[in-house]
Amino acid sequence: MEEKKTIEQNFEEIENIIKNMQEEEVTLDKSFELYHKGLNLVKDCSAQIDKIEKQIQIINEEQSC
Repeated sequence: MEEKKTIEQNFEEIENIIKNMQEEEVTLDKSFELYHKGLNLVKDCSAQIDKIEKQIQIINEEQSC
């Protein structure tokens, strides 16, 4: 099973994908592959951010009681 990457690692990989897609030699097939991988990374980042926001909300609710 693949280890879950941190949000920072995902952001770094997304940046690398963008750089690779901007290269002139990249083929259409490779661009599509990179695009798909990037979308999955963005989805993972979004899920991680949602999880953190929920944890913060719980902490804030506990502190206000």
